[in-house]
Amino acid sequence: MKERTIQIIKYFISNQETITFDILSKQFQVSARTLRNEVNEINHFLAQQHISPIKNKRGEGLKLAIDQDKQAALLTVIEDLSESLYFTPEERLFDLLLASGVGQKALYLYEKEREYQVSKSTLDDDMRRLRQLLKPYGVDVISIPKQGIVLSGSERTIRTMLYDMMVTFIGIADYQLDEVDERILDKILFSYISRDTFYQLDGIYDQTISAREENVYRKHLLLFTAIWLSRFKLGNTVANTLPDDTAVTKSEMWHFVDGVIMDFKLDCSLNERQYIAFILESFNKKDMTNSIEWVQAQLLTIQLIQHVERETKIPFSRREELLYEGLYKHLTGLLHRMKTNFQVVNPLRENIASHYPEIYDSIVRFSPAIEEVAKQPLTLDEIAFLTIYFSTSESRINQELDYLFRTAVVCNHGTATAHLLAENLKELFNIEVIAVLSSRELSVLKRLDVDLVFSTVRLEQQSLPTLLLNPILREQDKIRVKHYLRSHQHLRRVVNEPRNSTSLLFSLLGIIEQSGGTVTRDIYQKVEQAFRNHQLKINQEEIQPMLEDVLNESGIRLKVPSANWEEAIEEVAQPLVTAQVIEPRYIRAMIDSLKEFGPYIVIGKHLALAHARPEDGVNKLGISVLTLEQPLVFGHEENDPVKIIFCLAAVDSYSHLNIMKNLVALIHDEEKIQRLTEATSKSEFQAILHQRT
Repeated sequence: MKERTIQIIKYFISNQETITFDILSKQFQVSARTLRNEVNEINHFLAQQHISPIKNKRGEGLKLAIDQDKQAALLTVIEDLSESLYFTPEERLFDLLLASGVGQKALYLYEKEREYQVSKSTLDDDMRRLRQLLKPYGVDVISIPKQGIVLSGSERTIRTMLYDMMVTFIGIADYQLDEVDERILDKILFSYISRDTFYQLDGIYDQTISAREENVYRKHLLLFTAIWLSRFKLGNTVANTLPDDTAVTKSEMWHFVDGVIMDFKLDCSLNERQYIAFILESFNKKDMTNSIEWVQAQLLTIQLIQHVERETKIPFSRREELLYEGLYKHLTGLLHRMKTNFQVVNPLRENIASHYPEIYDSIVRFSPAIEEVAKQPLTLDEIAFLTIYFSTSESRINQELDYLFRTAVVCNHGTATAHLLAENLKELFNIEVIAVLSSRELSVLKRLDVDLVFSTVRLEQQSLPTLLLNPILREQDKIRVKHYLRSHQHLRRVVNEPRNSTSLLFSLLGIIEQSGGTVTRDIYQKVEQAFRNHQLKINQEEIQPMLEDVLNESGIRLKVPSANWEEAIEEVAQPLVTAQVIEPRYIRAMIDSLKEFGPYIVIGKHLALAHARPEDGVNKLGISVLTLEQPLVFGHEENDPVKIIFCLAAVDSYSHLNIMKNLVALIHDEEKIQRLTEATSKSEFQAILHQRT
């Protein structure tokens, strides 16, 4: 039934008077002959609904004579019919995409013309729009005899495109079937990928990964898995590049993929398994420790927090542990996605950018550093995801902090009046008045640590922001002060810092040891928990060791001759092996990783950071360093030749954070690196390395 046919029925329901074919044809801009056919079709439909037909009385015209109850019932049926039968232009586009991408039967446009009840020209226009939509992905739609309309392009790209477009059309980031428009789901999505498929995948996730975990990563992961499953069942596979006897690491995600293959009875090659597990890891929020992403995510996380804190003046270091862990895990997955050209869509991007513009813009300015590592552009969607971590941390910080402005008051109306103005400002606003001055004392301002000035006299050539006020504040003055402070919000200072009880913690632990006790890990954790229970704040940065705490003299080797980079790594790691900080297999893991992934350990000009994963043989936190007698080429285009090599043995993602900060600072200090390479004694080397600028 055409849309016009439904509109004609509605017309007869709402107009109970007779109407001729001529008038009706003018009303709907069609011929009288076409209308006669339409009326015959309508009468057939009415008979199915057990309703009297439209009657044509000679000399009078057409009329649908039914009572109000039947009118209401018919109108309900018509509304339901209209809702279920007709596709909007956007729905047609989504349906064509799924029909060509995951449809179980051949797609022919003439069949879609009938289904959509649109003209050939309308459908041709839909296909042009679809091709335009797919063009940025390098995917096209083509017609193949006996197969109909199909997608053409790299299978990896097609799967990624389908995922991206599905999220875009569904229009949500946190993908949940029960929260999406049922019309879109039942009418389009579930007609190609059944609801049962999603529920079955969800059950496999419960069994293999987590039955309690609910987050955006899980929803995206299940959606992509459903797309892969649909494409694979249609016979679309990625190119086979792995022999069947290739060794694989059986990760948590691998077990999920195995569960899918088993439940859906798939005959799946090792290559296909490797591919889907590899892609799904991008959605996994848990800590991924691939050697390359591991060190790059560490460095980028530290630099990003420092950058955003520096630009926004928000003290993120107060909540750095939680912020660091969340960002590190996300950046590891982000680098993984960027290097495989796989993108996650964030439909909330614009809202995030508008609500947190200062943080969002700061990350935009940092994005070239991430792009340099991944060799791919960073999307605005990913920038929005990173913004969420900082905005969440900011909310936590704001719950425990107050802010104020450090100001001076200039007044020539006498001491009493000047102090009254100062006290009024302090009472009404978050202001700390550092000094009350007369206009003859302005030279003092240069020596004061103030950000703003309030004055009752007009000041000439004042370098600090200054607001002119009446000595006795009026309501209009108070409004002006509010606007003035809001416009200079970036100059606020943090106050009311939580009391730092870290030194008390160390003192207490020292007393335990002095009295003959032993501070085990269990004892330490119990004491730390007791402090938290009594709202005593502990600065985790003070607890985490610095580079100078871990790097001892036995870990420093100077002017070491090395024939090649492999030998250099063995030499720098030897002190850690001797001290039983690492096992000998850790050296092999570092060398193998460098052979597989290239010179990613060359983190700065002439500076390398050799490392492997904690599980490759680390017994405890440690670091060693050597300077080379002759610089060595590691193969890095910009930072070769290497003159200094550090070897890091880390036991987790956080305990070595301060060490990494020290190394990040060293990356940007080529003069210090040069002085370190010229050092002739270990004491001289330590003095240069730990020198505070």
